Amino acid sequence: MEPNHVLLIGFLTIILLGSLLLSLPIAHNRGISLAYVDALFISASAVCVTGLVTVDVALTFSLFGRTVIAFLILLGGLGFASIVISFSLLLGMNVNLSQRLFIKEAYNLSSMKGTLSIVRAVLISSFLIQGLGTVVEYFVFVQTYSPLDAFGHALFNTISAFNNAGFDLMGGYQSLSAYQGNVVMNLTTAVLIILGGTGFFVLADIARNRKWSNLSMHSRIVLLMNGTLITLGFLFFVAVEKLTPLAAFFQSVTTRTAGFNTVDISSFSQAGLLFAMLLMFIGASPGSTGGGIKTTTTFALLLSLGSLMFRRESAAFKRKVSGESILKAFQVLLLSFLLVLLGSLSLLLIEQDAFDFVAVLFETVSAFATVGLSCGITPSLSTLSKVVLVVIMFAGRVGPITIATSLKAKSSHLGYIEEQIFIG
Repeated sequence: MEPNHVLLIGFLTIILLGSLLLSLPIAHNRGISLAYVDALFISASAVCVTGLVTVDVALTFSLFGRTVIAFLILLGGLGFASIVISFSLLLGMNVNLSQRLFIKEAYNLSSMKGTLSIVRAVLISSFLIQGLGTVVEYFVFVQTYSPLDAFGHALFNTISAFNNAGFDLMGGYQSLSAYQGNVVMNLTTAVLIILGGTGFFVLADIARNRKWSNLSMHSRIVLLMNGTLITLGFLFFVAVEKLTPLAAFFQSVTTRTAGFNTVDISSFSQAGLLFAMLLMFIGASPGSTGGGIKTTTTFALLLSLGSLMFRRESAAFKRKVSGESILKAFQVLLLSFLLVLLGSLSLLLIEQDAFDFVAVLFETVSAFATVGLSCGITPSLSTLSKVVLVVIMFAGRVGPITIATSLKAKSSHLGYIEEQIFIG
């Protein structure tokens, strides 16, 4: 079986198992009943580290249910490949060539070099960072909750933030609105989101080399794009949406992939919603817990456009970007655009114009980019529309390219005569 097939089946299996666990009566608070489609949606949202919900997580799920959701977020954030290889390493089993190919496919690596060290780095760094985040956020939550409840909130929030999931236990769909002015909560959660969305390879590269000049081209691109997008988002939200500097910074960070919010997203202007959709669509970086078309894809697209306009090579940091990478970037862009377009069209047809077009598009982009921000319409969607969003979240998490290549038939050895066509 091809690695991308294993990846798809693995994620799908975890989602289905999670939906069954969340359907159990023990997973719900007393007096709460949950339709299976909602259990499936929450499971898919957790595994795909999205954060969109059809029910109030705090009011619906018991301690068991919340624990299941937290584990699903962890599994989704680490990735199915890391889970499989981790068990192999723990059991002392040899990791064969097919498993290394599996890791390469899951993390979109250019080669199989250092695949096992990547898995180890992912596991160690993720648990270390989440542990530190839990300690810091505990001292914020303990001011409002009992020590045990504060620990539960801190652990869940940290897992959700680092894995860019956006789930919360605040209740009332308010996310972190109650902590809008809390500097420690905002900065800690933002840092967790940034670290999770930056990618494990970049974090490892920084830990090894430390100097900008010694970093790989990939790491430089990721750091440059992260800084640029966060700054642009901050300036836009301050100028257009009139947010406070702290709220604007937090929203700029979380909009790209995490889905937490300290302000009411539905109150944004049309321009604000469109800009937020752009940030969501770009998303996080390769090898991270976030979604979207990725920062490196966006950089390659801009580099190609600059090459066309100024008639120069597609190069940056004294390195040329390969034509294959540019082509793949455009393929990702086209597939992602088609997925969002078809998803939005499906929702509009199913819901019969019951919701505003911008709200439907926002929800679809949020699902594809595994962000979780919402204009508030997801809980009101019909069963079929929820299933459509589940499919979009799944496609966004595993990647359009992975799905497209898994569907291709075996190539024929027959070649064809090349001929030019008019473009543009």
